[in-house]
Amino acid sequence: MEIIKKSFGEQLKAYRKIKNFTQEKFAEKIGINLRQLARIESGESFVSAETLFNICAALEISPKLLFDFEIKEEILMTGTTNKVYFKAIKKGNLIQLLNSKENSVEADCIKNDDFDKRMLKVAMNTNRNIIVDELQNGIVYLTKVYKPNGTIETTNKNDDENFNKLLDFIYKIKNEPKKIEYMNLAQNSLTDKNALEELKSMIKGIELTLK
Repeated sequence: MEIIKKSFGEQLKAYRKIKNFTQEKFAEKIGINLRQLARIESGESFVSAETLFNICAALEISPKLLFDFEIKEEILMTGTTNKVYFKAIKKGNLIQLLNSKENSVEADCIKNDDFDKRMLKVAMNTNRNIIVDELQNGIVYLTKVYKPNGTIETTNKNDDENFNKLLDFIYKIKNEPKKIEYMNLAQNSLTDKNALEELKSMIKGIELTLK
């Protein structure tokens, strides 16, 4: 229960900062005193149903986002794996880390470059891969792996999704020679001018059939 309260408090604090609420202003807005809010954000207390409703209304988010955390906080301390997972919210050129382990990384808004430097430092200091899922509108769009050797491996989730859609499309047209020919020309046209000209001619032919 303690780790759930702590994780919820960190999540709440992160979203409050994203909305640019001070603790004083936010406590007043949700109908509790400043000390109560501080205790909730630090994990010492938990919210009532009424306060949770007021929090979601003030932040304009669903309760699901406040509870969208994974309980992996002991990983750095126990050393039971060579990977550590975090989630972060991207806002413009700033990133805010969620579910951070106390005293290892902070949950403040950080510039992209500074964020990368900080996570690489954590990876090198702990000799573990630090994996960060970056979220926009609650959806993971990018995953970065910060490695102890000082390198960063990036996976764009949208690229993965588009690639899978392309594979589905290719599978559907595998018995249609004309479509396969078009796909091959499109691929070759990226590096071959003759293929590009042939592709243009094919597109003109397609345009004529659509009129």
